[in-house]
Amino acid sequence: MFIIGKPNVGKSTLFNRIIREKKSIVHNIAGVTRDFIYAKAKWDDVSFTLVDTCGIFEQPQNIIEEKQKEAIFNSLNESNLILFVVDGKNGLTSEDFHIVEYLRKIKGNVLLVANKCENFEKYELEVKPELFSLGFGDPIAVSAEHNKNIDELLDKVIAILKKDIQYSSNEDQENFDKLSEEKIIKVAIIGRPNVGKSSLFNSIIGIERAVVSEISGTTRDAIDQDVIINNHQFKFIDTAGMRKKSTITYGSIEMFSIARTLKAIEKSDVVVLVLDSTEGITHQDKSIIGVSENLGKSSVVVFNKWDLVVNNQKKKEEFLKYFEKEFYFVNYSPIVFTSAPKKQGIEDLVQSIIVANESRNIKISNNLLNSVLERYVMISPPPVRKGKRIKFYYAAQVGVRPPVFVFYSNLPREIPKYYQQGLRNMIRKNINPFIGSPIFLKFEEKEQAKFSKEKIV
Repeated sequence: MFIIGKPNVGKSTLFNRIIREKKSIVHNIAGVTRDFIYAKAKWDDVSFTLVDTCGIFEQPQNIIEEKQKEAIFNSLNESNLILFVVDGKNGLTSEDFHIVEYLRKIKGNVLLVANKCENFEKYELEVKPELFSLGFGDPIAVSAEHNKNIDELLDKVIAILKKDIQYSSNEDQENFDKLSEEKIIKVAIIGRPNVGKSSLFNSIIGIERAVVSEISGTTRDAIDQDVIINNHQFKFIDTAGMRKKSTITYGSIEMFSIARTLKAIEKSDVVVLVLDSTEGITHQDKSIIGVSENLGKSSVVVFNKWDLVVNNQKKKEEFLKYFEKEFYFVNYSPIVFTSAPKKQGIEDLVQSIIVANESRNIKISNNLLNSVLERYVMISPPPVRKGKRIKFYYAAQVGVRPPVFVFYSNLPREIPKYYQQGLRNMIRKNINPFIGSPIFLKFEEKEQAKFSKEKIV
């Protein structure tokens, strides 16, 4: 079900009201929403997908607005119901009639919604008679901001859906609906502005969902798409580009967009960091991937726009060498070279995402872990601190998503960083590489007497 209308009639406010969360950015500036925002909603035991769209301009002022308009009109045939939202306070304009001309050409249910009807008497006398002339029947008057008549609107929506919808027998969709949320691989696509995140997003899902443009910062909302690829279920999330904090104005739309991006990372299983191959690696790229690593997310690094790189074999070696040096803290991340428009490297990317997600769920044997640890401390003895040699008594894996290991020691607070990194390398090289996934180590104090003779010295 699509929500459409001219700019600033309250589409996103209505969208948020129906889904009962603030998923679309709302601002008193026209044209804040740029991408399709999809969300699940439920009313009267009927579940449906709601789609928020950007405002449709009668005369687009730039290429982005033109692409937005084209994408909306091309997508409406997918909809079982269209909520055409107009301004119930100020009445119709030429932009509304422009949309009406198109709606009359398509086959489908259109429900006319008059929003901003805080003054119901004024609406009944001055605006409602004009709305009947559009030919979409009796409009539903609501105030999304003040939650007025939303129940009546949803009752009407469900009545239409129950009457006309043809429930899909598509096998993929049926299987997808049966899956628990934990089985869906949630993937956030992140990076600096204009590195090709939206193009990559569209190439993966096979549909032009995100607006793609050469203008930096096109995507504002974190938008998502559920897809099944090679019998794996994914939720891909395209996010706004992340710039340096010093360049973002407090209270701006961009600030809200970055907050949405961070929230998307928190909810994800795997983060795909997209780099621009024509610009190389920047300090900001390092900061962005650091966010996902700190949050315990698996990661895949993508060098996008690879088709534009001259002498790319030499460049590949340079990039890999630099990445290994500067991004040592995520040296477990698989690296993929892609061209989104040409769909090069997309299959490798999807496979890398699957592997990275599987790695974060791996549980290893504690017996194996302690056997490897015993050999490691013999070859690389822990250092002496406070006149005592650091000893390890036991180790165990205590968590997954991401994997967490606890090491019991006589001096847990004295273990130097280099030795901690050595223990991580010990696990990856001798037990499991945990490709794409961070692993976290915890050190706790336990008295030697609490353990058996099998303690590791």
